[in-house]
Amino acid sequence: MTDLLGLGAAGVRAYQAALVVTGDNVANADSAGYVRRTIALEARPGAAGTPTSRDNSGGAGVVAAPVGRATDALKLTAARGASGDHARVAVRGDWLERLQTLVQSSDLEARIAGAFDAGTDLAAAPTSLAARQIFIDRLDQAATGFSGLGSQLGRLASDLDGALALTADELNDATAALARVNEELRRTQSGSSAANGLLDSRDRLLAEIADRVKISVSEGPRGTVAVRLGSGAGARLLVPTFGSAVPVAARAGPSGAELVLDPTHSAEAVRLPASGRLAGLLEAAARLAAMRSDIDALADRFATSVNDWHAAGADALGDPGTPLFATQTLLLSDGAANAGTAGIDFEIADGATLAPGGYRLLREPGGWSLARSDGSASVTGTGPLSLDGVTVRPGAGAATGDSWTLLPAGGAIGLSLRPVAAERLALADRYLVDADPRNAGGATLAVSIDAAAAAFAPAPPYAVRIAAGGIAEISDIATGTLLASAAVDGTPIAGAGFSITITGTPREGDSFRIDVTGAGSNDNGNIRRLDGVRRSAAGGSTLEAGLDAGIARLATGIAETRRLIDTASAVKDDTARAADAVSGVDLDREAAELTRLQAAYRANAQVIAAARALFDTLLQVAG
Repeated sequence: MTDLLGLGAAGVRAYQAALVVTGDNVANADSAGYVRRTIALEARPGAAGTPTSRDNSGGAGVVAAPVGRATDALKLTAARGASGDHARVAVRGDWLERLQTLVQSSDLEARIAGAFDAGTDLAAAPTSLAARQIFIDRLDQAATGFSGLGSQLGRLASDLDGALALTADELNDATAALARVNEELRRTQSGSSAANGLLDSRDRLLAEIADRVKISVSEGPRGTVAVRLGSGAGARLLVPTFGSAVPVAARAGPSGAELVLDPTHSAEAVRLPASGRLAGLLEAAARLAAMRSDIDALADRFATSVNDWHAAGADALGDPGTPLFATQTLLLSDGAANAGTAGIDFEIADGATLAPGGYRLLREPGGWSLARSDGSASVTGTGPLSLDGVTVRPGAGAATGDSWTLLPAGGAIGLSLRPVAAERLALADRYLVDADPRNAGGATLAVSIDAAAAAFAPAPPYAVRIAAGGIAEISDIATGTLLASAAVDGTPIAGAGFSITITGTPREGDSFRIDVTGAGSNDNGNIRRLDGVRRSAAGGSTLEAGLDAGIARLATGIAETRRLIDTASAVKDDTARAADAVSGVDLDREAAELTRLQAAYRANAQVIAAARALFDTLLQVAG
């Protein structure tokens, strides 16, 4: 009788525990990170018979084992890895698309083409004031396109650096939390409700970490884990089973952004495995840095080519052309603690050599000070301040102690059109060449600017006469003095800041006249050579083709990333479903389990009721 009551009581207690576990699963069906709980019912072993008790070989009832979690380590590892792979390509694709949007919206290709097209139109009407002004406007649009794109790319790089820092901070928060969970697990009884909750938190933190970097996980006592960055023998430890997590940080390295371990103590740069958001951000940062470098190189080439072309010509006043583009500027930033409202204006003199570290402007009680950032030179005063060719004009409204930083910048950001009047466009050749109409040979004479040449110094006009033996004799027309003679073999003949090249087949007695272009010339020789700048492939391609190639490489990278995103998304969904099939709560399955457990609970209650009735009957018979 006692055995029958014990069997029923044991069954009621066991199935009551199972009902509690199933109810907990139903209640937490929508809880993020919750892993379905399981409980096993086991036969309670009976005691052996003794001289004073019988053998309980018929069984001693049922007992509930400790509550467990429905997990599959292999499926969880696969799901974490797939999530990290998807996060990597998704975040890379997002930033590359932002980069593409900036480059395309700058309309830089059309602006460059517009400047050269305006030069072609100007070559057909070199004396037209309207055509000159249109050319100047198109040059300004091209320069503005470069500088605007350079500034936008700089801001995008700053945003990307911020995203890297934020993701590194999130990773540090997750690893630090995991280290605390490890500590709690060591102090918690395995199989308890608290331990299972900590294990849920552990798995959730592992998923957060794997979303940011590729990791390998090894489990220790009581569910504690050691987490390493990547896999293999050389994988660096991020979270030990005992102790604090190792922090990480993103910083600018020699070849771009990089990740470092333990940045405040023994900083060590590490190469990230190709998985996780941090890897995607670093890949995007590298692609952005490459695009900025390409655009800066293109801006420098455009400015240098056009400036060199313009310097080779003469303007409407007969003066040599001056550089059209400035190629450096200063980026002004306000001090974080500024309390005033003063505006700051500055200008950079032609040919100024800026201090590499930039400058610091400070409002002092008695005036202003402008100093190099390294402290090697400074000036003070109450009005405009000039240092190294930089003139700063502070406005009113500054508070004592307000400061500003001026950092030098070149490339695309530094490109700007210098102030230029229409009559100062150097459209004519610097030198005019006239061939004697009586020349019998088929030779032509060309003059090109060569600043390093200084073979003879007298001012033009010059006469060039072909003497016997194919010798070119150059003389000063004003005095008749022979200045130089050289063989006519196609080799340039150096002059005072220019060189002469005779090609073709000259005959003895042929002559040419070289004179400097005067004011009011309607010559268009130099503006016609602007098309040669456009078609030049000195950098491996023309300016416009180089920009097209950069945009095409970016588009190809985005298309490839999109394909990877589609594949990674499918794998992520498949592995997540596989893991959820084991660990997730299925309400239909739990409902069926509740029905089964309720029936078993009632059956065991009936065993107790039957035992009680039988016991009462026996007592009545005995009485």
